[in-house]
Parts: sequence; structure tokens; C-alpha cells
Amino acid sequence: MLKKYMLLMGIVVLAALAFVGTRSTSEASDDDGLRAYRVTIENETAGQPFSPGVAITHKRSTGLFHVGDQASAGIEAIAEDGNDGPAVAAEMAAQGITDVFDINRPITREDTTVGGFTDEFTFEIKARPRDRLSLAVMLICTNDGFTGLDSVKLPKEGSVTYHAAGYDAGTENNTERSADIVDPCSALGPAPLAGDPNGNEDAAVDTSPHGTIHHHPGIVGGADLSPSMHDWTNPVAEITIERIDGEHEDDD
Repeated sequence: MLKKYMLLMGIVVLAALAFVGTRSTSEASDDDGLRAYRVTIENETAGQPFSPGVAITHKRSTGLFHVGDQASAGIEAIAEDGNDGPAVAAEMAAQGITDVFDINRPITREDTTVGGFTDEFTFEIKARPRDRLSLAVMLICTNDGFTGLDSVKLPKEGSVTYHAAGYDAGTENNTERSADIVDPCSALGPAPLAGDPNGNEDAAVDTSPHGTIHHHPGIVGGADLSPSMHDWTNPVAEITIERIDGEHEDDD
């Protein structure tokens, strides 16, 4: 399965790591009425690196994912493969979206550095008054686990911090086998998995029909993942959003 993230897999597995840039794209025709925010994602787990993903600012009526709903194709690609491309493309074409940020780099486990990658990442994004923010990144050492924010409020001034849980996309069986898990789990996770690099199987472990997004049950063991190394206690991420444009008029 040769997707954009597979290139990153090869780079990571070969330990030839270099910083991957990020980009932001806004649908707004001009900057009138837009606010600027700085978002910092910090990994709070010892065993789960985060994949590339996507962040959006949007109207309250839309969003990126909702617990209890089926995962979109974009969320499925992130949760199964760490492939942010489909979600970025879909959100750039969607109605009610103000800004789209492509988080196209991994975030390492808490207190670890691998090559040029660290356990936190900061980016800037724009929003209109009363917009919400959503984001999603994969929990790399899972079959279809991810974390993120679902339509959270942006601060009118100062900053706000959210703590994100681990979610299961409901699109794959949680086999916890190396053959079904993306290879960067070996390079960025707490220990190499047997057989890597070997890609990962999606169709073989696909749930049919797909379930709904729910809180992830964690790592149970019995295959190639280890509860002692790869499991976590929620929250898995601390996400801080700070308003940085200096304009603090009432948004109501």
C-alpha cells in the first residue's frame, strides 16, 4: 500500500529522519474577521507515537469526527495508516471550513526525540468568530486508534487547554499483530516489532460492516503489542490553543 505515509515509513525505518515541513490552507478569500491561534499538541503517552494528521477550524454545524458516528474515509485513513492526505483533501473541499492545517509529521512518545521529531508540535491556524477547532492524529501502535479534538471552543483571549482521549475508529479488528500495524510503530514506538518492515494489512482486518467511533479499549496483549509498553491511561494528549492576533473583541 504505497501512500504518502508509506514514504515516511521508509524514512523512519531507515532512521534517515529529517524534518518534514507543514502547510496551512485557508478557504477565506481575505483575512477580514479572521483570528489567529497557536495550537500545541503534546504527547502524554510512553508507548504511543502520533502520526501525521489534520486540524481544521469550522462552523459549529460541521466537524471532523464524532463519537458514536461512523468514521469518514479521511479519519479511517488516519486511524489505520497515519495517512493524512484524504482528510486534508476532503476538508479543503468541504463547506463550512475556515482553515485546514496539514500536520504532516509524526509526534514522538513523551520525553523522546527521534531524529528531528519530538514529543510536541506547534502550529498556527486561523478562525472566524464562533468557529470551533477539530483535529485528529493516529495512535501509531494500534490497528485503528487515533486521538484528537471534536469541535472544541476557541478562546476569545488567552489560552485554553484540552486533554484528549484515545479513540477507536471502528474500521479494523484490534488484532495487535505486526502484520496489521504500520511500520513506524517499530521505529518510533518503545520496541521493534517482529517482521518489520512489512507494511500493514487493511483489508484482511477490516470490520464489516464498520462500527462506530468509540473510546479505545487499549492494548490487551496476546500478539505483537505489549500492554506494559504500548498501553496508555487517558488522556493521551494535551492540546493548548492560544489566541495570538491581539484582537479580543466580543465574538458573541
